Amino acid sequence: MIAVSVLIVSYRTRELTLRAVTSALASGPDVEVVVVDNASGDGTVESLHALKEDRLRVEARASNDGYGVAANHATRLSSGEILVFLNSDAELPSDALSQLTADVRARRGRCVVAPRLVSLDGHVQLSAGLRPAPFDLAVRALGLARLRAIVDRVPLVSSMVRRSRLASEYRSAAEATEPMETSMVSFACAAMGRDAFAEVGGFDERFFLYFEDADVCRRAADAGMPIRYLPSAVVTHAGGASTVGDYHYTPMHARSMRQYLEKWWGSPGAALAILLLWLRLVGHALVLHPGTGNAFAALRAAFRP
Repeated sequence: MIAVSVLIVSYRTRELTLRAVTSALASGPDVEVVVVDNASGDGTVESLHALKEDRLRVEARASNDGYGVAANHATRLSSGEILVFLNSDAELPSDALSQLTADVRARRGRCVVAPRLVSLDGHVQLSAGLRPAPFDLAVRALGLARLRAIVDRVPLVSSMVRRSRLASEYRSAAEATEPMETSMVSFACAAMGRDAFAEVGGFDERFFLYFEDADVCRRAADAGMPIRYLPSAVVTHAGGASTVGDYHYTPMHARSMRQYLEKWWGSPGAALAILLLWLRLVGHALVLHPGTGNAFAALRAAFRP
């Protein structure tokens, strides 16, 4: 009987996807893996079929309609009582999966649970805490976080910054040694009950890529479901394998940020997103930053519905 469905969306990550699938299948006989490929055209689908694994289901889409569309489709193809969303560039050890599923079962599926993510060199990734809000996004978009070295020299201000929500949630997760509840976890690897995922409505398919996990965590929290982080469950995550370069404030990221702020804060939220992206563009242009063209592309993308 299949108890756990590991759901993977792939896009031009053939070798990494094969490793992700292999790691998930090795986690136990009650685990199935469902891969939805977003028209990669790189041989991913053929390589997965060649595995000839009964617990693996592969679906090839004719076009890339975004992560949310593909992930929702993967849930419909799956049969497990527990859904584990896994990025195609992550590997899922059996002990991590067992910890995640045990935590989900302990709460009868009504929760979102995620592991500690580490990069290929063992560096802990900031994957829990701080669900995006207007102030936090403004700090990041305007590059104010880079002023930390200056702020640290001013004792009173430094103390205030360290106690702020912006700093405390990420720091707590990074330093955690015991399970903790937080406001958001990354869906590079995250688990929840099938019924709970259906209860919150699945992924909002308007988000092509980025912010879809923050959106699910917000809806889950509003429904009374705890968002949990298990630092003892460790999953390796390469990060950014399906994207080129730094994903922050690329056109896709910018559009999703505007959609997210508009969804939860209405027209003022959308206006803030446009303003932040415009300020980034102006700042880049004034100092002849090499990323000025990308900043302009991001601003344009933010206006797309």
